[in-house]
Amino acid sequence: MRMVQQRNKVSGSGFIGGEKVRDTWACQRMGWRRWFQRTFCFSSALLLVVGSLTAQDVHEQRHQASISQAKRALEEASDASAPEAFELLVRLADAHLRAGDAAEATALYQQAIQRRGEAEPFLWQYGIALFFVNRFAEGRDLFVKHRMVNPRDVENAAWHFLCAAKATNLQKARQILLPAPDDPRPPMKQILTRLAGGDDQEIEAAVAALVETPAHDSARFYADLYLGLIADAEGDSAAARRYMRQAAKTKSTNYMADVARVYWQHLQNAQE
Repeated sequence: MRMVQQRNKVSGSGFIGGEKVRDTWACQRMGWRRWFQRTFCFSSALLLVVGSLTAQDVHEQRHQASISQAKRALEEASDASAPEAFELLVRLADAHLRAGDAAEATALYQQAIQRRGEAEPFLWQYGIALFFVNRFAEGRDLFVKHRMVNPRDVENAAWHFLCAAKATNLQKARQILLPAPDDPRPPMKQILTRLAGGDDQEIEAAVAALVETPAHDSARFYADLYLGLIADAEGDSAAARRYMRQAAKTKSTNYMADVARVYWQHLQNAQE
């Protein structure tokens, strides 16, 4: 009996131990379940917050980060040489322009030019900033200077045309169109032709020819951007807003994509 009792005690002990093991695993499972539930809920909430951000919110956060980084770099290099200060000022100016603060960008570009005047012709972005602050004649002159260092850029010709039209009138702007031969990017050749007058069909045909090719999205964006710009120069505000709104919808975050979004807001503000 004693042996049996001993086996029962051992068996009982083992059984009791088994219950404890199962209880422990049960507790752990409950703990993991609670952890998973909390993590899942947090992740879901985070996704909801991120999902609730508009495209504009995302762009604004990106721009504010760029401005903060550029400011910090400039502050840390307060005793830097003139060439380095020039580059840092341009970097900060670019960040402000892309964020839509053309007035601050213009002031920063001017500070940069004071440090390195010979670099002014290279600052096409300064010309764009001048347009957004309604200094059209200065913008026109800047794009003339930029052509001396970048003679084949149709975009430069387009911004020059826009500033000239705003500074004087459409007829005079077309009389002084800047040449920009051999720009290979689609549909730049057609955009250059359109600056002189006519309709949008050649540009649209050039874009349509690229459907289902890797070049299509870029061509579509530049078509919308510059058709909007041309319409603005021609005084067709409805067409300008229609095209620029489409350009501003691009998912791209490159420089001209940001300029398109700034231009779209500029047109919206003019309408109010």
